[in-house]
Amino acid sequence: MPKRMSSQWSAIRGFNYQPSHSSHLQYTWTNFSAACWEREVPWALRFGSNTLRVWLDWSAWLAIGEEMLDHLEEALVILDKHHLRMIPVLFNRWTDARFPAGGIADQDLRSGSCDKFYPYIDALTGRFGGDSRIVLWDLANEPQAPGPNPEMAFLELRWLCAMAARLRINSRIPLTIGTMTGENVATYAPLVDVISFHPYTRLKDEMEARCEEHLLLAAQLGKPLLCTETCIGSLDDEERGRLAHDALTTLERYQIGWLAWQLVSGEFVTGSRERTDNNAVRPGEGFMPFVLENGATRPGHEWLVRRNQSGDVGSQTVSVIRPPYKTRD
Repeated sequence: MPKRMSSQWSAIRGFNYQPSHSSHLQYTWTNFSAACWEREVPWALRFGSNTLRVWLDWSAWLAIGEEMLDHLEEALVILDKHHLRMIPVLFNRWTDARFPAGGIADQDLRSGSCDKFYPYIDALTGRFGGDSRIVLWDLANEPQAPGPNPEMAFLELRWLCAMAARLRINSRIPLTIGTMTGENVATYAPLVDVISFHPYTRLKDEMEARCEEHLLLAAQLGKPLLCTETCIGSLDDEERGRLAHDALTTLERYQIGWLAWQLVSGEFVTGSRERTDNNAVRPGEGFMPFVLENGATRPGHEWLVRRNQSGDVGSQTVSVIRPPYKTRD
């Protein structure tokens, strides 16, 4: 097993959060609902969370400008009230064919230079570049390089190199890129301060292999490793709970911090039984929330609820999973 890189990053526990009322990244910010965030964000605390990964949107900034940053400030205030820190995702390159959620399309990278994105980066770092409520910038969710298209791989890598350099001008907050696994992670690892990966696995052995593979890469580059998405989907509540248990307990055994997909049921893809994706045990069964829209813990996921097990680690509060299931040493 590669040497574990224990750090503040291994202490991260939390979720990706898309407010339940929104099916699209632009709508999340142009139709921001503080009431929705106030209701749902505290649900993360029952699982011992200290961090939420929240997706921003360039298109929303183009639409409403400074108002989007005002909404981000409202969101940060809500998280901070509950002692949660944020990992904002600046851009998104993943999409679902049936339920697209918004992001940067290939044509956005083909059309003109990278300069058109600079005002957005500058506005964010000008206002939040030193904000202690932000633990990490996630520059882009799931860029596609190297991929099958060499032209797009070149354009995407050039774009994210430029965005990383621009972000660092006015911010000292560490930077990651929400890469997937394997070559995709290795392509972008030289650009980041914290390497992140997205292991959606069906078997414990498979998760162990992913952990060892990416810990080795992190050790070779001398950088910490963080899992910013995980927990494959299923329409079967109990099955999904077991899969999530195996994924998260394995990550913790390897001392890798994690942010599971996703906190709450809602309109966003994979947030409801009507809007599933194929990231699942069986095609079309990608239903992934830990909390239902009424605030109840999803059946089969109760094992992650933590009571009186917290301990202080630096400025964050974390827990150690004490699962009901036997795990392999």
